[in-house]
Amino acid sequence: MATTMGRDDDGSSRVKGSLRMLMAATAALGALACASEAPPPDATEPLPDTREGPLSSFEVRLDSESSDPALFQIAEDDDGIRVQTGPAGIVYREMDAVLSGDLQVQATFHQFGAPPGYREAYGIFVGGIDVPGPGLHYSYLLMRPSGDYLVKRRIGAITETLVDWTAHPSVQTVVAEGDEPVNTLGIDVYGGETHFVVNGDVVHIEAASRVRPYGVAGVRVNHRLDVRVDDWLVQRTSDSQ
Repeated sequence: MATTMGRDDDGSSRVKGSLRMLMAATAALGALACASEAPPPDATEPLPDTREGPLSSFEVRLDSESSDPALFQIAEDDDGIRVQTGPAGIVYREMDAVLSGDLQVQATFHQFGAPPGYREAYGIFVGGIDVPGPGLHYSYLLMRPSGDYLVKRRIGAITETLVDWTAHPSVQTVVAEGDEPVNTLGIDVYGGETHFVVNGDVVHIEAASRVRPYGVAGVRVNHRLDVRVDDWLVQRTSDSQ
């Protein structure tokens, strides 16, 4: 809305307006001078870090609500994450989701401290729905250092076995004390099928309609394990379904 300024017949309003403008300009210059005398902030001084606990972009959900979250440790750096567990659980980010089309999920696991024949498992999952809530669903590929793999689907508190524990030569194992096996696990979806991959070899193929792979992807680590996860990859590879 436009505004106009009236004036008296003798022009006094014009003078008064000019005086007001002059006084305002003088006050502004004075304030600027005072500000210029203040010392500049120290640009090298870091802001206080108010964050608490380990810093990670990943979230954790334990299998049991009664488990102590402090016993499931995750540390993140620029290259990956290290997970040390007491209770079993999953690690995920809501941003790591593929909702349609062909997809690829992959991670490389470096295991520490497992004795020969240790049978606790770790791996990756896809199709995570309501991951932090009561309607949790996901499908997963696990392996363990005894040389076998497993494919299952979780529906709330119930699990459905798609492939029971099966030995496979592609799984790197703990043979002697001090061995630190490295295994790359993948789940690829294309052509209406889900391919479960261990170290480059397809160990099982399942219809995508049964696996239901669309949703959040993440990592699963069972009890009393120490693993590092590198080369985490979640991507949609095409728009076909």
